[in-house]
Amino acid sequence: MTSNKQEYHPSKGEQLVNSILGKTAKIIKEKYNLKPFGAGTAMPGGPIQELTLCFDTKSSYTKDQLRELLINAAQELLEQVNQNKEIQEFINEPPFTIKNIQIIIYNHDRKGRSLKDPDISNAQILQGILNYSTIDPEDSFKYKNEYEENYEEALKVVSIP
Repeated sequence: MTSNKQEYHPSKGEQLVNSILGKTAKIIKEKYNLKPFGAGTAMPGGPIQELTLCFDTKSSYTKDQLRELLINAAQELLEQVNQNKEIQEFINEPPFTIKNIQIIIYNHDRKGRSLKDPDISNAQILQGILNYSTIDPEDSFKYKNEYEENYEEALKVVSIP
């Protein structure tokens, strides 16, 4: 029996991205007790433009705690990318900056349930903007409130280890 399946062989850039995202997710999991949930990359045509990591919490966090987690996780990913000499040739515009990083944290209670307003259900940093969203208790498919702050403002409030 012959197979028409074509094997997929990731490019060197994709291999490096996968390695860095996996390593960084593990570091963040161990350092900050977040559960890795997903990863992604934007590399249309080859050059790496953005890297994403997603996490679930194991208990609910406040806005201040989420801010600190977002910044620390983003810094960790930036550090892993910028310290890796091999990946630099695959980056669209080296060095990677906060504008090239996306971190998403889905905030849950201790039983793993999504939180509703006034608690923050998810927080993310994307393009250097931190965003916090609450889910409408009346309609779980809608956000009730969203709050934004830029990275520089958030850095002033957070103490980075």
